[in-house]
Amino acid sequence: MEILKFNPIFKPTLWGSETWVVSAVKGSESVVLCGENKGMSLPQVVERYGADFLGSKNSEKFGTDFPLLIKFIDARQDLSIQVHPDDALSAKRHGKMGKNEMWYVVDADRGSQLIAGFRRKTEVADYVQKVADGSIEDDLCKVSVTQGDCFYIPAGRVHGIGAGMVIAEIQQTSDVTYRIYDYLRRDRDGNLRELHTELALEAINFQDITSDPKVHYTEQRDCLVELVQSPFFTTSELKLSQTYVRDYGQNDSFRVYMGIDGTCCFLTPTGEGVFLHAGESLVVPACIKKVTIIPDNTAKVLESYVD
Repeated sequence: MEILKFNPIFKPTLWGSETWVVSAVKGSESVVLCGENKGMSLPQVVERYGADFLGSKNSEKFGTDFPLLIKFIDARQDLSIQVHPDDALSAKRHGKMGKNEMWYVVDADRGSQLIAGFRRKTEVADYVQKVADGSIEDDLCKVSVTQGDCFYIPAGRVHGIGAGMVIAEIQQTSDVTYRIYDYLRRDRDGNLRELHTELALEAINFQDITSDPKVHYTEQRDCLVELVQSPFFTTSELKLSQTYVRDYGQNDSFRVYMGIDGTCCFLTPTGEGVFLHAGESLVVPACIKKVTIIPDNTAKVLESYVD
């Protein structure tokens, strides 16, 4: 197999835009841009190559499903306040995976904020009224953000991305979202956007109270720095100023790389090369056990896999 690059899928929204750079969501499937698999959709690649692409354990667990959805989010207005169901609830209601996700702040205007969790105890009995009158915002943890900040958003955590930031988002393959509050925003037809108040009740973790939801890490140069390790994915940051050899050893999983800054070239042991620019993504199949990453001056990428 070869390293794969897929077509970006641009999705305009009321609040900005999303670009889905690796997606197996039905109706929004990524398509291979070049090479011997050019024109194949991501689900077709998984079906054709199986464990060689996903890795043996992932192939056994997910079958022909690709477990991650990779996005860049450009928020020009506040996104709605949301919550996602976990695997069990989503399977019961929708026959789909749950949605655990993480955010990496690629860029942010001065003063930008996001929401992650509750800042104080909120009684379930008061929740519906607070959503109705807009006071639910007072109970939520709002955090000022800067470039490089990272947040893990487990299923059940109330959250919202604020205006003025670009986010790299890694999540389980799911399009299930319960909208809790939307600032009385209207859709293109002038109607108030639908809220999912009752559906959200069972999904929300009302015990998720925090004052510091950021992932704390120390950025290092030419060294893989782990940001998030979860049962659903592991994501690390790699800031490069020189050639870096990434040997996957005994780990048996595909690798998704997101270009955060600069440009770099990924070389396989056979000498095949693929360029990754900021705002793009590529996938290294599980059967490729080593890549050499060569930055053009400097570059920053995120690496994600499922183990």
